[in-house]
Amino acid sequence: MHCEKTLHLLEAFSLFRKEYVNSYVDHIFNTSVEQQFKAFSEGFHNVCGGRILELFHPEELKALVVGNENYDFLELEKNTEYKGEYHRYHDTIKIFWDVFHEIPIEEKKKFLLYLTGCDRIPIAGMKSVKMMIQPVKVPEDYLPVAHTCFNLLDLPMYTSKTKLREKLLQAIDQTQGFGLV
Repeated sequence: MHCEKTLHLLEAFSLFRKEYVNSYVDHIFNTSVEQQFKAFSEGFHNVCGGRILELFHPEELKALVVGNENYDFLELEKNTEYKGEYHRYHDTIKIFWDVFHEIPIEEKKKFLLYLTGCDRIPIAGMKSVKMMIQPVKVPEDYLPVAHTCFNLLDLPMYTSKTKLREKLLQAIDQTQGFGLV
């Protein structure tokens, strides 16, 4: 008899636990964000509502909402143009790309934010991001400066990989949006 009561208590507790977990998950994923999701859904359907949704596959809609996630930084390098003394084989440019390709993806996304004002790439891909790098005649203690409206990077003529990495990371880590140069 004692075992039967214990078994019933364990079954009741198990059901209570399942109900609690289900209620908690429902609250986190549904109830707590209901108002925000409703606003998003209404706005999304105002822009992309109706039959036009039937023309897209789910992956295409995700790309439309989230953006392209194919961060092909070799494509960015290939599409980069250079001004003044800089060219693809200039020592500072070679150091820049060595450093850039060595930094983690999160730092590369911060660089995109620093350069373009957005850490996401256009739906057409990285080939549509055109960066221009120009030299500036300042001491190596100066940081690179990005002109977000033009995707233009003023890059001092660094001679050491260590200094370029330090200054580039310092510049992109301190980015807080638009500011005065």
